[in-house]
Amino acid sequence: MAPRKNRAPKVVEEGISVSTRDDFSDVTKIELLVRAANLCSRCHVFTVGSTDAGDRKNSIGVAAHICAAASGPGAKRYDATQTKAQRKHFDNGIWLCYSCSKLIDNEETFHTVAHLKEMKARHQVYVSRLVGVVPMAPFEAKSEIRAGILEATHFLITKAGSPANFDVSAVVEGYEESINSIDPNFKVVVTATSGSVVHQLIPVADPAPAIQIVFNDDEANASADQAWHVMTEVGGAIHIPTKDFKFVGSKLFEHLNEVMVGGTLTLTPNKRRLETCIYFVSDDAEFELAATESFMGKGSKQFDIEGSALDGFLTYRYFIHDRYKVDATYTFDVAGWLGQPFNNLRHYHRIKRAYDFVVKYPRSRISVEIIFNGEPMRLWDGTYGDYTEIFARLKKIVEIVECSKVIASKTSNLLRLKSLDLTLEDERYIELYAQLFKGDVIRRLDYGESIFSARIDDEDSKAVKALCSRERNEVLIAKSPAIDFFGNFIQLPRMSKKVTCFDVVFLSSIRKEDWQSLWCVGRANHSSDSVISIATDEIPLLCDDEDVIHG
Repeated sequence: MAPRKNRAPKVVEEGISVSTRDDFSDVTKIELLVRAANLCSRCHVFTVGSTDAGDRKNSIGVAAHICAAASGPGAKRYDATQTKAQRKHFDNGIWLCYSCSKLIDNEETFHTVAHLKEMKARHQVYVSRLVGVVPMAPFEAKSEIRAGILEATHFLITKAGSPANFDVSAVVEGYEESINSIDPNFKVVVTATSGSVVHQLIPVADPAPAIQIVFNDDEANASADQAWHVMTEVGGAIHIPTKDFKFVGSKLFEHLNEVMVGGTLTLTPNKRRLETCIYFVSDDAEFELAATESFMGKGSKQFDIEGSALDGFLTYRYFIHDRYKVDATYTFDVAGWLGQPFNNLRHYHRIKRAYDFVVKYPRSRISVEIIFNGEPMRLWDGTYGDYTEIFARLKKIVEIVECSKVIASKTSNLLRLKSLDLTLEDERYIELYAQLFKGDVIRRLDYGESIFSARIDDEDSKAVKALCSRERNEVLIAKSPAIDFFGNFIQLPRMSKKVTCFDVVFLSSIRKEDWQSLWCVGRANHSSDSVISIATDEIPLLCDDEDVIHG
């Protein structure tokens, strides 16, 4: 390949600039960085530092143009009257992090030349006050502030004489006053707990102040517009990432622009609250499961009624669309039981009564009654006519709980439901031991069912003769299984399984090392019975996973 020829440099005269890009010199870039104190002029993050290893520079800063460096698409701030020297001058630059640089280019209508010059001037005043001050990153400041608040609060409580005399409401009231001072058009009601702070924003101006959402780009705008149409048609909620937009029109909401990071704005249409009763109904009787509330949402093409009962154990939803077409869905969920003791599961007595009703009346159905405009009304379940699957789920839940409660009652520890995961093998052990604690379990084995297998060497010829003897008609198998009992590792009592009347099959191995051995397999025949019992002097033992001996 022939060497590439270098093009002659293009000579540009001073005066009105041509359309080539006018970048800052390295000296100007360093001046912008230093005069900004190494902080982004918009968000104040540190932009340059050493890598963790200390072997090179780590930079997220950029010298951005206030008036664009070149003309073209996406360069609304380009000023054709500027000279090349003016475009490359310090006065036309602002130091930003990469993210903010991208943001001001995406929002050129909002970030005007005047706005950016004001931002730069404000930032230089801000950093001028930091000279001689110990720098502190935001996360460090947050920790220091929190420690200071805790120290001051502890001092006030101690001064009050005891925690009981300390006026906690005054702290929340003071915080409310601070938030309410941001924008007089809104009243902010604060509810604080140890895990969260809920802000309820109530407009007090009449008419209510108009709040605008300005999207960062056309794609985010189109996505939100599509979601809005879906909400108006079917009444569904809108979820918009906070990184896609900014609030404009209220100091309070503009304050939220600074504090909401990585969240989601959810807009939910108003839903009507309805008093509700849930019934299990058959042709002969009905059982009231629970009183609760439903929420009705309406769109131009459909509306729905949804709710839950017994702290989320039963959830239901009705879709009414295409004029009179109804789709109903029901779900049983036991996630609300996590962390609760087996002997006191929330609402279990009601759930057990529902189970008893379904067992007694197999052709039962679920009926939801709402109070609509002051009158009771039963919802029609439309196309939902087969309750077999949902009631099978209810039966399975109750039957497993009944067996689990038997085992939990036999342990010396208070067992709680820590996990909802359960293997099929562990489930079978739970069902079996629940029966064994009440007495021996006797059952007829299926023909051909495997009972045992064993390797028999030549020197054990007596064992072979014993197995072949007509007098030998039973075998005893003993083990102590270990199971994961809903997050509790349990060693179950020794279990003995005695099987009578079975067939024995002898096999030889094709492996060379096994040529001198026989394998013996016991299989059930048409007369095989098993009697399973457990050691009466043992109880299920709770132990660590690494201490479990798997039998």
